[in-house]
Amino acid sequence: MRCVSFCTASAYDLTGLANSFKRKSHYIVRQSRDVLHVTNLKKMADIFFFSHGCFVCWGLKKPQEQKLLEHVKEFSIGPISTIQTDHFCFRFGEETSIDSHERFKVDVITLDSDNPQVKLAISYGLAQSIKLEAFEDAIQETIKKNSSLPEDFANKGIVSLSRRSLFQRVGEIFIARSSINLSIEYLDVPEFFWRNSNLEPFYMMTKKFLDIPSRVMALNQKLDVLQELLHILNSQVQHRHSSMLETIIIVLIVVEIVISLFQFHLW
Repeated sequence: MRCVSFCTASAYDLTGLANSFKRKSHYIVRQSRDVLHVTNLKKMADIFFFSHGCFVCWGLKKPQEQKLLEHVKEFSIGPISTIQTDHFCFRFGEETSIDSHERFKVDVITLDSDNPQVKLAISYGLAQSIKLEAFEDAIQETIKKNSSLPEDFANKGIVSLSRRSLFQRVGEIFIARSSINLSIEYLDVPEFFWRNSNLEPFYMMTKKFLDIPSRVMALNQKLDVLQELLHILNSQVQHRHSSMLETIIIVLIVVEIVISLFQFHLW
């Protein structure tokens, strides 16, 4: 059976989303502060919507997932341009685990029961992973767009951008860095496990399998790269501002000298 995680937006309106499912007869809805659990009674499937713009489907087929992607758009805050997805298979067995299937090149989640709380604990890890992937792509795109700037600065001593373009780049980098810094809390251990410590091992298992700690460390290093780019551009902005002030002062001095010479000539 399919288990797929999606990241489609910066955040979801969970209350609005919950009300939309409550109006349908074959859904059971349970909502907490940061997650909405929707059970599809017809398909015997579970869907977990997280406030940070991700959701995880258990037991749905691909056409049903596509309908869900369309449905969630209405309740999305800050939709992202490229939807991130991660695919798994799940089955039932003697012990809950996650392993890679070498033959079919797919990650397999084994559940020892159909306990929705266990699914939720694993889904927290899956949602963090796909959110992290969205962060990674956003940073990589920003770094790629500005990768020529340090080399340009090193070779020429200046950045070959107009004043307007320079300010735009500074704004873009600042927004990218700030938005990720403000959202990085979503990669911490969720409060859910403070009250349900017995479920935390399933979350930690998922987090370890998806290598989230190492990826977060790499993400922070890329954020440092963005900070360096921001520093270079800010120094360039300050340099141009200082140069402009110096030019204005020189022009004023020249004008004053010309006026003085003209007055002297008249005398």
